[in-house]
Amino acid sequence: MDEPEGELPVHIDVKEQHKKDGTYHYSFTYERATLYEFKFERAPRPASQDPCFRCNRRVLPQDQVRVDVLFHRQCFRCRICGLLLTMQTFYRNDANDSTDKEVYCKSHVGKNLRQVKSECIPLELDLDNISQHSQLNSIKYGGSSRKTSPKPVPSPRNHSPRGGSPTGTPMGHSPSGSSMVSVTPRTMNGSTFHSYNPNMTDFNASFGSTPGYHRPRPVLQSFQDFETSGVFESQSVLESRHREEEERLQRFLLEEREKEMRKLDDSIAVEKDRAAADLLSSFEHMSMSGSTPNLMAERERIEDHFRRMREDKLKVMMEKIATEEKTRTAKMLDRHGQEILLLIAKKDREVDRSAIFDHSMRPPVIPPETKKADLYKSPEVFRKLDERAIELTNKDYNSFTNLVKELTRDCQTELEKVRVIFRWVIAKDLGKHNVKEIVRPNSTASLLRGVRTGKETYHQLFKKLCNYAGLHCEIILGYSKGAGYKPGMRMDGTSFRNSWTAVSIDGNWRLVNCTWAARHVTGHKDDLPEIFYKYDEFYFLTDPEDHIYQHYPDDSQWQLIDIPLPFSEFLNLPVVKSPFFNYGLRFYSNYGATLTTDSGMVEIRLISYKILGFGHVLESYDKSVDARSLEGRVLLRHVKNEAIFTINLPKKGLYYFSIYTGDYWHSDCLESAASFLINCTEIMGAPSPPYPPVPFYGPTPIMESLNIETSNQIDPLIVSNGESLDISFKLSKEIKITHTFQYFDASDGSVSDIDRYVFLRSRTETGATYMVRCPKEGYYIFSLYAADENNETLDCAYRYLVICQQANQATNVFPKTFHKWQRCTLHEPVYGDLMTNKRYSFRLDVPQAVEVFLVIGDIWHHLKRKLGFTWEGNINTGKNPGTAKIYARFSVDRDASTFSHLLDYELIEDAETEI
Repeated sequence: MDEPEGELPVHIDVKEQHKKDGTYHYSFTYERATLYEFKFERAPRPASQDPCFRCNRRVLPQDQVRVDVLFHRQCFRCRICGLLLTMQTFYRNDANDSTDKEVYCKSHVGKNLRQVKSECIPLELDLDNISQHSQLNSIKYGGSSRKTSPKPVPSPRNHSPRGGSPTGTPMGHSPSGSSMVSVTPRTMNGSTFHSYNPNMTDFNASFGSTPGYHRPRPVLQSFQDFETSGVFESQSVLESRHREEEERLQRFLLEEREKEMRKLDDSIAVEKDRAAADLLSSFEHMSMSGSTPNLMAERERIEDHFRRMREDKLKVMMEKIATEEKTRTAKMLDRHGQEILLLIAKKDREVDRSAIFDHSMRPPVIPPETKKADLYKSPEVFRKLDERAIELTNKDYNSFTNLVKELTRDCQTELEKVRVIFRWVIAKDLGKHNVKEIVRPNSTASLLRGVRTGKETYHQLFKKLCNYAGLHCEIILGYSKGAGYKPGMRMDGTSFRNSWTAVSIDGNWRLVNCTWAARHVTGHKDDLPEIFYKYDEFYFLTDPEDHIYQHYPDDSQWQLIDIPLPFSEFLNLPVVKSPFFNYGLRFYSNYGATLTTDSGMVEIRLISYKILGFGHVLESYDKSVDARSLEGRVLLRHVKNEAIFTINLPKKGLYYFSIYTGDYWHSDCLESAASFLINCTEIMGAPSPPYPPVPFYGPTPIMESLNIETSNQIDPLIVSNGESLDISFKLSKEIKITHTFQYFDASDGSVSDIDRYVFLRSRTETGATYMVRCPKEGYYIFSLYAADENNETLDCAYRYLVICQQANQATNVFPKTFHKWQRCTLHEPVYGDLMTNKRYSFRLDVPQAVEVFLVIGDIWHHLKRKLGFTWEGNINTGKNPGTAKIYARFSVDRDASTFSHLLDYELIEDAETEI
């Protein structure tokens, strides 16, 4: 390929090798002034437990990245070029439907290896960045094709890479649970830019994150440690000095405020006197000229002008004063917090002079070693602490020392301390003043007057309490996608500015947002008013890769992720709310905030590990668009562990699409989960008709509770070209089932029942099979209803949407079935309309039947029993139109009342049947 003049040549080499033992080897080489190599090896068979999708080896818990399937952190790279990916930068190849579980970078999504080889397009590879993350996060096994001289490089994270070993691993041998990935950027002469040797111990290895070892902790941890070492007594003395300083600052700020008020009033008075003098002079001049102005009206106008001027200037001045007061208060509180931690550090040294870490040392700002799920599995583990925290919100304390002492009385770890402080802060109603603040000036109400008056925030209160408990806490400033923000909106200046906190637990920084977590709901219990405290668990120790969807810090290191996200990419992330994570949802691929389509169709796929209720809202950016034109434009279907939204837009334009979710199926119980901006630039052909008015297709919770499974049609969306369809289910014989089959007429929005085009062909002890026919083009809805043997009401268990693109003119109806048909199977004929005066072969399975008859008019034709419970007969339908009925007798009693009605056929002279 000819290279453009002035540009460096690009050479890409991709090699694949399948060895006899089943091992797969892959290498990607990219050469443009520098040489970059990416290699990985896949084992012949997946590990028996937690296999990595890329290399088939086991993934240890601390090294897992889960996106429907598991990856090692080091295997979570572009399948083609090896670019290290994050939860916000990976893409899925939707063109391959759900069969392709691999992950790709933005440059290679949707491309195959042949295209990559032929295009030779310069890739967006930052080799310095790649090599940096290689040395920090990957262990290179098996060496490389060129000799290098590795040198130990101290890790800025002060610990060995995840999955590493403190003693090192011999080159060429991979321990269980380790990734078989090699990434090597080199210069053209073969020397490596950066390298990492797993045999070398990292700088200050005691700060490592190797299995079984944690980051250093201070000497004093539990409540008992603080009590016995005298921390609380010393804190009480220091807090008294802090209270005096706070009061002095408040007096100074009050004096400053009064001084500014006097200056404002003086300046207004001077201007008003000057205006009055000008008015008097003007009045005298007009009197001399014979005019008679209205002096009172002019005076009122001037008074009103200066009143409005004072209000405007007062507002600006008060905002400026409030900002300065908050800034001074914040600086003072920061200093007080540092002094509290220094005091505790002094106690650390008194208890253990050889300690290498004390409370005065702030842990490095680096990503946490573990996930939130590794700290605790459920909030239930904190139930007693939560109850205590809520109980203590009703008690009064005269100092922060006593408050924290009571809060942490049952705490043994830093995690428990953070939890009880968090729950107390969000449960305490700080939004209104209390009469105790006046009657009892030493009450908790007065203790928290800074928050009540707006001079302190929830975050500053949380930080102060954490400091008293011996916890490092920082307030982070940045931008947030909060209330009022929609996908595609800009963020600049003071718009969408916000703050949150990060607290250190055992040397790991964790993200906490008390403001967004707090929910105060007023309710009634036993006719007595009561405040119910609800909270959002998501905002307690939020994982950084989830937190970045909503919050972007001014200082990128507080993202707490290995590869910080640029601000532009943060803006391009979908607007995701906490219920999205609380219900365990994940995006199947990396979707942007704005989804662009030139066909009018958009698909969004969510990974859901349990059956959830979903709702959605599609609205036009153009408010003049009639909302009714967007009804039926979204198709939701559940396929295995995915919820797939297909948006079918009626015309070009901008649209907002929002997803709601919850544990229940009622719309008023669903919570906002995610939202997107859709940019439709073109519509291919005529707009598609709207979908039927059905909330979703696929399984319901009934399906799961009755242990029913789909057998052949896994996807609830079926596209038909006129042929007969078989739909099978696996279910036990105790399950009662029935069905409906409906046709949706998109022209008028009507739904009609067409049950004669669906037939329960077989019902056995282990399953059921339906035959479905579509007599004309359009949308069809097949619904299965089920219940156990003890329940009379059958609920919807599964829904299919059948789209018939080409009708079969010869389509015929099915026989009509009756209750006793439930355990039978029809082999032939499977058409419900039979021609008169024609011979047909009848063959069906009727378990436990003693006799089976085909009744035409007054003639009973006896079917012969063959092997097992199969009954057969070759019978002429006769000359007269009418109904041919199949009966069976299941006992030896020949009383006619014991014959059970199974099927009905219609005998007609014209075989055509209208829907």
